[in-house]
Amino acid sequence: MPPGFWCVRIREPSIARAAQPAQYVAIDLPGPFSLRLPLGVWTAEADEFSVLFQEWGQRTARLARLAVGESISVIGPLGNAFPIPAAGARAVIVAGGLGVAAFWLLAKELRAARVDTTIILGARSNAHIIGAKELATFGHALEICTDDGSAGFHGNVIARLATLQAPDIMYGCGPPAMLRALCNHANDRGIECQVSLEETFACSMGTCWGCVVPVRRGCKQGTQYPKAPGEKRDHDFARVCADGTVFAASDLHWPA
Repeated sequence: MPPGFWCVRIREPSIARAAQPAQYVAIDLPGPFSLRLPLGVWTAEADEFSVLFQEWGQRTARLARLAVGESISVIGPLGNAFPIPAAGARAVIVAGGLGVAAFWLLAKELRAARVDTTIILGARSNAHIIGAKELATFGHALEICTDDGSAGFHGNVIARLATLQAPDIMYGCGPPAMLRALCNHANDRGIECQVSLEETFACSMGTCWGCVVPVRRGCKQGTQYPKAPGEKRDHDFARVCADGTVFAASDLHWPA
């Protein structure tokens, strides 16, 4: 694991057994009051699940320094999940950086469903590639892309994706610029694409409306509110925490 990155295992049987690909948990940490920390479920086996994260603020620092056996409050699993295609379909998973955290459970389910899967992992350099060893255990084709060429394909994940045969479905999670490019790639070619979005959550329960994203008006995850008189906006809004985190690429509205 690169310096500053952590994988923490949590024993909570009900969450570990119920978690689906791309779902997340909201963690209340011991110590001074803070909002719950939302993190995607990475692995889930038997009575334990794990979360994969980078230490970048006081909440992640506190989680990284918890003692073995210490108790925490966890709500989950939360959010919707990636759909699984029928056996024989071809799928491509595209992960940028920590976006890989959405894909261990998906890779596991795609293998069980007998879906021909290619996984593309991208990062700035080989030192920043995360999760490749764990994902390799499922036997899917695994591609590494690095911006500096220190490992695998020299270039970003979208450039590598463009060289592959078009799949039946694509999945993505990673930085916004990567997801926008992935959605455009899929929409231009008429390929089904499901992406898990990363936003700053406050409540993680859909009540504060602090994590809204623009979506196609009329899509099932939007508010469904009718246009107000004289309203010119052609898109709706959805909450990533409660209506997602997974959205179809064809439903997302990327600001110009």
